[in-house]
Amino acid sequence: MADRQAAKRYAQAVFAIARDRDVITQWRADLDDVASVLADSDAAGWFAAPRVAVAERQAALERVLDVSQLALNLAKLLIAKGRTLEAREIAEAFNNLADDHEGLAQAEITTAVPLQPEQVAAMEQRLGGALGKQITATAAVDSDIIGGVVLRIDDHLIDGRVRTRLRRLRQELSGT
Repeated sequence: MADRQAAKRYAQAVFAIARDRDVITQWRADLDDVASVLADSDAAGWFAAPRVAVAERQAALERVLDVSQLALNLAKLLIAKGRTLEAREIAEAFNNLADDHEGLAQAEITTAVPLQPEQVAAMEQRLGGALGKQITATAAVDSDIIGGVVLRIDDHLIDGRVRTRLRRLRQELSGT
């Protein structure tokens, strides 16, 4: 299982380098390539195998990966530290940091009924104005929601379901 905190630390370190050198876009692509090879490919298990010498895995990585030297160094470090399977989480954490830096945010809007594209666009606009970011939203349908909406923006959850509101009202009325 991937160590989420370690992935965030790696992503923060890489993001500081990318920001200082103004190469965030290049790092997005490089980290996606690194994650594709180390975590998502058929060879991921081989790159993670401790029974194969680190030098052999690193040499193979040099042959298959076409990224910047710093990204290649990171990939080699992940092999040496036994963290190859965390490469996808590192890439995702980096993308979150880059999005935040660029004023972008992802939102997931979950409702009981499908939303029209113009409704999603209106919610993106309102959320963007409230957060001071450019929001890209995806809509999902959950038939368990009686009414209302559940918003997930990056790591934040806003539960506006009717069921949640009724539960809160019940708690207020009962004094608990």
